[in-house]
Amino acid sequence: MEVTSGFGPALRNRSRNLFVAILVVALIGLAPYLVGRAVLRVHADKIGRVELLSIAEQELRRAENAVAEAVTALREADRAGIGDCTADRLARLGDMAARSRFVRRMGVVDAAGYAMCFDPPTARRRGAVLFDVSEARQVTLTLLDPERIPDIAVGTVLVAWRTAAGTHLVAELAATAVGLDAGAEYLRGARALTLLIGETEVWTSGGVRPSGEDVVVQQVRSDHFPLSARAEIPASAFYELVRPLEATLAIGSLAGTAMLIGIAILVYWKPTSEVDDEISVALRREEFVPYFQPVMNIDTGRIEGCEMLVRWIRPDGTTVSPGAFMSYCETSGHVFEMTRLLMRKSVAQLGVLYARHPGLKLSINLFAGHFDDRRIVEDVVTIFEGTSIAFDQLVFEVTERYPLRDIVQARKIIAELHALGCRVALDDTGTGHGGLAYIQQLGIDIVKIDKMFIDAMGSDLGASTIVDVLVELANSLGMGVVAEGVENQEQLERLREKGVTSAQGYVFAPALPGKLFVDLAEGMLSRRRSASDASDFDDDIAA
Repeated sequence: MEVTSGFGPALRNRSRNLFVAILVVALIGLAPYLVGRAVLRVHADKIGRVELLSIAEQELRRAENAVAEAVTALREADRAGIGDCTADRLARLGDMAARSRFVRRMGVVDAAGYAMCFDPPTARRRGAVLFDVSEARQVTLTLLDPERIPDIAVGTVLVAWRTAAGTHLVAELAATAVGLDAGAEYLRGARALTLLIGETEVWTSGGVRPSGEDVVVQQVRSDHFPLSARAEIPASAFYELVRPLEATLAIGSLAGTAMLIGIAILVYWKPTSEVDDEISVALRREEFVPYFQPVMNIDTGRIEGCEMLVRWIRPDGTTVSPGAFMSYCETSGHVFEMTRLLMRKSVAQLGVLYARHPGLKLSINLFAGHFDDRRIVEDVVTIFEGTSIAFDQLVFEVTERYPLRDIVQARKIIAELHALGCRVALDDTGTGHGGLAYIQQLGIDIVKIDKMFIDAMGSDLGASTIVDVLVELANSLGMGVVAEGVENQEQLERLREKGVTSAQGYVFAPALPGKLFVDLAEGMLSRRRSASDASDFDDDIAA
């Protein structure tokens, strides 16, 4: 039976210290959420403004491309000498319009601005179609008025090219030439887009123009034509980008606060001296025992060794999980004696197995405090030297959960472990304080990918990418990779695809008592040996 707390009966009344501790913990738990939410919103605002500017730039480029294509066609017509409405020249204009993606039709307008002809044909235009045509400008853009000109759609633009004879070759551009559909999906329902000719004439617009004090406006102007594009959106729309992250942050903050409150209750519910006495008694009675979780090669199916974990088994047979006592043991210093006890028991329980199979590895977790001085090196030499478990069968795991106080000292200790023949692994990679700095500075041999990334591989692209990066980094630096917390076949397949060869988790076996682990390992190794012997026998017969 496993219980979550093992420090005696609960006190009947909560103390004032416990109430204050819970209040402080709640405030501490709320602070990361508020800070994180503010950071996320600043990030979303920054990304949103960049995206809004990009939307305006994309729409302006579309409008410029449409106008540029019309100008190219008109210039080509002018060079071809098309300046009147003879049948063959009008037909050529029609051909040019047909070849264009954006030009609806082309025609000729006289010096006074009245339409002479169009191809494809159009209804007779009443009144001038061009106004304020300056001789100083080669190209003019005019937004046509549908109320004066009966057969045009709203948003029709006439691009005019002045010829040497004073007439104008013109090309009609419809509003459909520029589709206002640019931008990220989360912004489309809230943003408004407007294309302007000159300062005030609206070529086309889309969306609902926002109002209020939090409206963000991004406007860009063309360097070539009298065009500009304006994108507007309420600033609050940017936060849609981080809504899922805010929800995750809220859940994480609540979970963290709940965990901290649990720790506060654990610490303040009972006097520290009572807890300390109970741990000390358990150490003297050697109630802390090692459990061993197999580490497997997922390509060959061969067992590679195990990770040593701890369980507290009380005299009444109840089992206390590490979460109930490890934090206290680490902060109180009991972890050093506990580690020595577990290493001695691992020699007694696994010695015969490891002597028979020198390729097996035993992983042992170390606390940050182990790297403050040389005691751990002395303990390793004292406990393992001359035993059935060789130094080169040992792997010591450095966790990222707590920062190492002295990196230089830690590097020296790891160098001494390397000199003995031991290897060093970085546990909980990517979840704690050290990250890539530990890999670079400590001389890590093995990277262990944390369970949180393994669980999220199928649903979170970010987690899958992190696994890819860790595997690639390990391969490039010549390090081993072990995936932790693997629970199903789908995760195994994904890990194989990513090039991970070693893994541990419930898909293979939970952490086992020494005898059960030895029986499991012996069974697996004997089956492989039998299969290998059979293969060798078949080869001899064939020879």
